Amino acid sequence: MWKRHGVGGMLLVLLVFSSVPAQTLPLLTDAEYRYLVNEISGDIAYEHIRYFTLFHRPRGGTEGLMRVAEYTERKAREYGLEDVKLIKQPYPLEAWSVRRAELWMIEPEWERLADFLQAHVHLADNSRSADVRAELIDVGAGLQESDYAGKDVRGKIVLAHGSLDRVMEEAVWKRGALGIVYYPDPSATEYPLNSINFPDQIRWVRIPLRSPDGKDGTFAFSLSLRQGLALRRRLAHGSVKVHARIEAEVLPEKWQVMVEGFIRGTEISDQDVVLTAHLQEEKFSANDDASGCAGLLEIARALMKLIHEGKLQRPRRNIRFWWVTEISSERQYFADHPDEPKRMLVNINLDMIGANQGQDLLRVQNITRVPFSRSHFLTDVAERVVEFVVAANTSHLAQFQAGSPVPYPKPILAHLGTRHRYAAQMIPFHNNTDHMTFNEAPIGVPGITFTNWPDNYIHTTDDDLWNIDRTQLQRNTFAAAAIAYFIASLDAERGRLLATEVYARALERLAFDERLAFELILHEPDKTFAFGRARNQIRQAGWRERTALDSLLRPVPEVRSLVERLKAMLAEREAHALSNLERYYMAITGQARVPTLALSPKEEELARKIPVLAAGPTEFLERRNRVRNVEGLHPLMAFEVLNFIDGSRSVLDIYNAVDAEARRAGTHYYGTVTLERVERYVQNLLEAGLVRWKP
Repeated sequence: MWKRHGVGGMLLVLLVFSSVPAQTLPLLTDAEYRYLVNEISGDIAYEHIRYFTLFHRPRGGTEGLMRVAEYTERKAREYGLEDVKLIKQPYPLEAWSVRRAELWMIEPEWERLADFLQAHVHLADNSRSADVRAELIDVGAGLQESDYAGKDVRGKIVLAHGSLDRVMEEAVWKRGALGIVYYPDPSATEYPLNSINFPDQIRWVRIPLRSPDGKDGTFAFSLSLRQGLALRRRLAHGSVKVHARIEAEVLPEKWQVMVEGFIRGTEISDQDVVLTAHLQEEKFSANDDASGCAGLLEIARALMKLIHEGKLQRPRRNIRFWWVTEISSERQYFADHPDEPKRMLVNINLDMIGANQGQDLLRVQNITRVPFSRSHFLTDVAERVVEFVVAANTSHLAQFQAGSPVPYPKPILAHLGTRHRYAAQMIPFHNNTDHMTFNEAPIGVPGITFTNWPDNYIHTTDDDLWNIDRTQLQRNTFAAAAIAYFIASLDAERGRLLATEVYARALERLAFDERLAFELILHEPDKTFAFGRARNQIRQAGWRERTALDSLLRPVPEVRSLVERLKAMLAEREAHALSNLERYYMAITGQARVPTLALSPKEEELARKIPVLAAGPTEFLERRNRVRNVEGLHPLMAFEVLNFIDGSRSVLDIYNAVDAEARRAGTHYYGTVTLERVERYVQNLLEAGLVRWKP
């Protein structure tokens, strides 16, 4: 059936495909599904998390980071990955390490307040060595003049709940305080108040090593809210004296680390499917991101075992595994190997995949779509897999009434995990984890991430083993493995299946954009402006969906004929949507014709200005932080402005693309995009030396 190229055959495929129930996964054969779902184990992955949480492993030069990297390298070899290596990289910031840190109250009575050996996060990262006895002064938030009114903090230690960067500036550098005792702001916590652990949660925090004008930072201890409020009450009734003793150092060698391994493909060596997770975090960090690292190890173990046993065929393409120092490892690697992105097809990142959703009902496993600038079939593969795992692990009354003996249609349950449902969803892209480094210019490899959010336990002592659910760990690991294996195994037959999936989902997405366009005309007072933006919404949607279909031609050029036919059908659907838009405009306004749209003088100017990238990965590594933000332009939309710079789009074209992307997600998600903000950000990129004007 999949080998028929004609439109009639393709439509038959669509009809058959659309009748497939959500509880099936046609991207895998029955045998592939059965072997993967039975071999992948959340319980096995959980055992790796036990080891990771033995070590405080902040980024750059720490013994704990190297220990978990060496463990990962050893396990990758044990599981049979090929070409495994530990890569020690230069690191842009100082490497900080600590051996000992204690904070004691010595007056009015003797009491231990914090000890690095009890909880490593009691000491703020970058704290310097100290051995001081001093009075403790409560400065509230410690952020403004009024917090210090009538208080002499010179030679004292301050108790504060404000941003540590600011408290270091106000209390230590400006007023001569020796150090800081920090606790969470009582009025600003987002932790679920019904949790018994809330008052005792200790947050992982850091202070700056030095001020912009070269003053060294000192130290800060992090206490729980309960401890902080108790100290405030003591100070309200009399003086408190504390003893802070720290043995820490800034190491001379600046390094970070990543581990690489492969499942080598049988045919294709320049279309790697890259799986990522990050090694560094604080000692607890069971979910963020020991869970992702453990998931990658379990994918490696399961796939290699199934391949060696002959149950799964070795994929056609390489599956490359990267355990990294978050974000900075990839940027350094691409700077060191600028041609390597050309050998990569997609990235799948695992960051926080083991959350026990019963601990906080706000928790959801989010899986991002690729940004529109990287429109790609990866989104559709991920969406199909995630929808399957959700449907297969959600209980319905009708299922119970049909006499089903199991809680879910096709349950994925770890032996020692919960029986919770799988609360997961696909969402528009976000950044701040490793897939960002693939999507961003100048790399341009489409990437997605599995990231649990919201999470009130992240970067605290509560992100510990008790907060991990082996069942959710197993489900997410299976989903990522299924996505990776399907794409790495793409051939002509799977390519026709995937082309059908992409086309069918494109029709659904185009319908959503058409609805968005109608609503824009309905609600916007300026109907002429609304008509222009609505028409742009549909046109950008058409481009996005055709680009996703085009992305199939690199891995499976054999489906070109089918892809071209489907693109032509999408173009017809877009034209029909534009025609509907015109008829709707006339119906809602009572006008006999649609407005004639003309560019303003400013738009004409920006339609002639075409930016091009003027730098590669090395220059971006050095200069990226020089780019000034534009007030009112969401950072993710600024990210997309840069990504849409391809040497063919004008500034006006880029605005049109980013405006449609932001509108589709909603102002609550990406804010509002204006032409002026886009122009200003492009100018900032020019000033940073990353972009130039095309002659």
